Amino acid sequence: MKKNARFSTLALTLLGLACWAFSPAQALGGSAAVAQSVNQSNKITGQVVDETGEPMIGVTVVVKGTQIAAVTDLDGNFNLTIPNSKAELELSYIGYKTATITAVAGKATNVKMQPDNTGLDEVVVIGYGTQKKRDLTGAVASVKAEDITISPMPNPVEALQGKVAGLDITRSSGQAGASSSMKLRGTRSLMAAEDGNDEPLVLVDGLPGSLTTLNANDIESIEVLKDAASTAVYGSAGANGIIIVTTKSGKAGRTKVNLNAYVGINGWSTVPDVYNSTGFFNMRKQAQIAGGTYTGDENVFNPAVYDAYLAGQSINWADALLKTGVTQNYSLSISGGTEKTKAYMSLNFSGEDGQYENDNYKVYSTNLKIDHEINKITTIGVNMQGSFTYKNSAYAKLENALITRPIGSLYDEDGNVNPFPVVDDVNTVSLLLNNKGNYRNNSQNTNIYLNPYIRINPLKGLTFESRLSLSLAFRKNNRFNGIGGYNYYSSDANADGVTTAASVMASVENYNTYNYKWENILTYNFKIADKHDFTVTGVTSWNHNRREYTSAENSSLTDNSYLWHNLGTGSNPKVGSSYVMSKGLGFVGRINYSYEGRYLASVSVRHDGSSRLAEGNRWDTFPAFSLGWRISDEKFMENTKDWLDNLKIRFGWGVTGTASIAEYQTATVLNQSYMILGNQTLLSYNYPQEIVDPRLGWEKSYNTNIGLDASFLNGRIDVTADYYITKTKDIIWTANVPVTNGGFNSGAQYKTTTNICESENRGFELAVTGRPFVAKKEGDFSWTTNLTFTKNSEKLTSFSAEDGTDQYINGDKILKEGEPINSFYGYKLNGTWKLSEAEEAKIFNAEPGDLKINCQGLTRHVGDEGNIYYTGVNANGEEIVYDATNPYDATQARQVLGHQQPDWTMGWKNTFTFKGFDLSIYLYWRYGQMINYSMLGRFSPNVSGNFPTYFDYWTEETGNANHYFPALNSQKTIINYDGYSGLNYVDGSFWKVKNITLGYTLPKKVLKKIGIENSRVYGTITNPFVFAKSDLLKDYDPEMAGSLDYPLTKQMVFGINVTF
Repeated sequence: MKKNARFSTLALTLLGLACWAFSPAQALGGSAAVAQSVNQSNKITGQVVDETGEPMIGVTVVVKGTQIAAVTDLDGNFNLTIPNSKAELELSYIGYKTATITAVAGKATNVKMQPDNTGLDEVVVIGYGTQKKRDLTGAVASVKAEDITISPMPNPVEALQGKVAGLDITRSSGQAGASSSMKLRGTRSLMAAEDGNDEPLVLVDGLPGSLTTLNANDIESIEVLKDAASTAVYGSAGANGIIIVTTKSGKAGRTKVNLNAYVGINGWSTVPDVYNSTGFFNMRKQAQIAGGTYTGDENVFNPAVYDAYLAGQSINWADALLKTGVTQNYSLSISGGTEKTKAYMSLNFSGEDGQYENDNYKVYSTNLKIDHEINKITTIGVNMQGSFTYKNSAYAKLENALITRPIGSLYDEDGNVNPFPVVDDVNTVSLLLNNKGNYRNNSQNTNIYLNPYIRINPLKGLTFESRLSLSLAFRKNNRFNGIGGYNYYSSDANADGVTTAASVMASVENYNTYNYKWENILTYNFKIADKHDFTVTGVTSWNHNRREYTSAENSSLTDNSYLWHNLGTGSNPKVGSSYVMSKGLGFVGRINYSYEGRYLASVSVRHDGSSRLAEGNRWDTFPAFSLGWRISDEKFMENTKDWLDNLKIRFGWGVTGTASIAEYQTATVLNQSYMILGNQTLLSYNYPQEIVDPRLGWEKSYNTNIGLDASFLNGRIDVTADYYITKTKDIIWTANVPVTNGGFNSGAQYKTTTNICESENRGFELAVTGRPFVAKKEGDFSWTTNLTFTKNSEKLTSFSAEDGTDQYINGDKILKEGEPINSFYGYKLNGTWKLSEAEEAKIFNAEPGDLKINCQGLTRHVGDEGNIYYTGVNANGEEIVYDATNPYDATQARQVLGHQQPDWTMGWKNTFTFKGFDLSIYLYWRYGQMINYSMLGRFSPNVSGNFPTYFDYWTEETGNANHYFPALNSQKTIINYDGYSGLNYVDGSFWKVKNITLGYTLPKKVLKKIGIENSRVYGTITNPFVFAKSDLLKDYDPEMAGSLDYPLTKQMVFGINVTF
């Protein structure tokens, strides 16, 4: 890992030397050249090694007071010719303390560099440039390659979980190839959140790219830009934050080959235990007794099911459906080059088998990076990433399987799947029917990112770069439901397994996306009086995006053989197509300033235009500024140098904006149709349901960020803390138009997309790195601990719809002033009514065993005679008394229940090393979130379906105990209980051991004998333990946010990393 960082530094060093070579003194020649003439006999040679004695490549060696410099080679050697027989040398390397020594000509000079644990000279990638970590004034988090690859993950996104404060990452599905969701500093945009477009923008080497298909071993570093002061230079693209991925580059020197591979097992999901056939029979019998319908055991089921039950035919649907699969990854990279041409290329294959049959995912990807120096002022290059993914999705209905009657036989005597587990009962269809012959759902994605560039350095400090991004994506979705599959039997009670039906269908969809971006970046860095450091940056950015869509579908296909390759054989053909296009243009200006590295400032402005908005509102301006003060460099802090390495405070303010609407949502359309009047067919014209609002403008977020960076005890402790407030105005939303203006038709109102509300996000982020034990020499014990903590709160501060309403209810979600965006809305339950509460239950038209609905706005009273009654205030402000004679309608008592976004998250990683062994343990917390766990709503009072054995339902015998679920009763379904929909909503707080990795790095002395530079073997366990706060989430991983069909898996993998 250390050598990879050194190769990266070499490239930066060479760039710096190129700038030095074209400084005014060098370019003018003449007397300057004479001044630099030297005696060729005064030569200094030497070697530079690190703290373990390993040679260091890429160390910059400068003769102080001159422009004479050199860079160490692959063996750490350097040589210089100096003006005199003795000189003072300054040696620098990122991540190490600068060393100053006196060297004598003709005498070998050996230098041991010491690591700089503060990392202040570490180079961090920011928008359209780089900065040293010490000079950052924005909220930027950096994750290095070793933090991403130390524990293998399906994609680099998951490797970031819990490692960046403020970045919330979850994987809610265990499906093979399932992607993770990312959200940075909460939800701000309603439309973007609804469309799933509120994730941070991912830039790979400065231009749009994909993080999900990128090989983690190709990554050099990842920077996350969190505040507006850092992201405003990207305009609308930076509204949700920016993730900048820097990939590895070729280095001058010998060719290096890296081989990384792992293989393991994917499976062992924990799912709720449900009743077996005996338990199911007993529950159903109990429900019939409670409902007064029990007439004997033989009548608990119909005769066919009862015979199967007596025969001992019991089914465990989870065991029948879920299995273990193989997960694997193989990557090979080659890098190297000369001083002028450097190249890096990698090939990668990743495969993952899910827990269902025919649920698998394969990725073939490559990364190519070439940089060529045409002359001393001109460099050209190209970055290319390509990937092909092939994904098969199973018909995953685990939740349905768990509630399916557990009685019957899955296979016949010949080993074939029984369409109906109980032969004479067609009400239950086997979920094992689907196979490759009668069911397919696959997608094939090809992505190509091509980014050529040219960089010109005509003068010292002046750089011009022009780069083009071409992004091509081709996606094909194929679906087939054939004769003999699950849908075939479940949709037609007369299905015979031979004759076609309307459910026998196939479809093909093609999505072709073409995105182009052209950016020009001019950067000039200069100093005034050797104290005032300025960097001026100007950018133009143009983008053009196009997307094409075609589809074909047919049903009642007569044969399974052709899948979707012969759609003409059906009887109900459908075709469709569409085309959309958008363009954008932006202009950026930025100035960074540093006074002796102590006082820092950055000011930027971006002027952005989008074709999605209507004429007159397409352009807007997004300013930002930030300030920094390194207090530790002040003279009055001199006496803290022995324990305080760095103390810097930061302040930033900025505006970002977005227009999260469809491409043509501001274009007025008039539809043509026909109407029949008498016996004549006449042309008619009408507007679509959505009316265009020409006032629609940019949605803007105003962000204020206050931060602190501190380092103590020679880098033993690093602390970064940020507090932020983001106020978003003119939030875009699609609302109903008042019916006073007429309706679209008799059953629907017109709609319009407009700027409708405002929101506020507040949060605190903390990142702490501690090094309790630092290895003094190779093999010594070391311990590094990393902790990130995020607390975020969000709310709508104003909401005013076109129809005058101050809230909007959409299913189980609500938009309401004072509440978080898309809060859950429904019935809050306080368990069930007890036997001792029978009289009180009557006030709410309930009885013991019914659900007890929490009713806001009511006050409970106890009368003089011990009678209980409630009072409330109606819409007219009048007090109403509720009792058994005037009961309260509890079905009106829907309220805000909670929110999906957690109140806080935390990640804690500990890494230990000793004698070549490394052990990493990563823990993750997510607290204060509510989830809609639909399995809780599957409770069946009449036991028509199965349910988990831990469900604590009300009974007469336990009628005065606390219960969550209502009583069993054969004459009631769950919908007969008022408030039943509230059963689903539960506190989803949890913590888990995310992964444990144990590795061993083989001794270098042994490896050198067989031509290997470095080799590490390791084993990793993922998701071994999960601990949910609520007892209602037994045997469930709350990270899935309520879904269950694709349960999250545990993984055990073994891998090897080899460098030649």
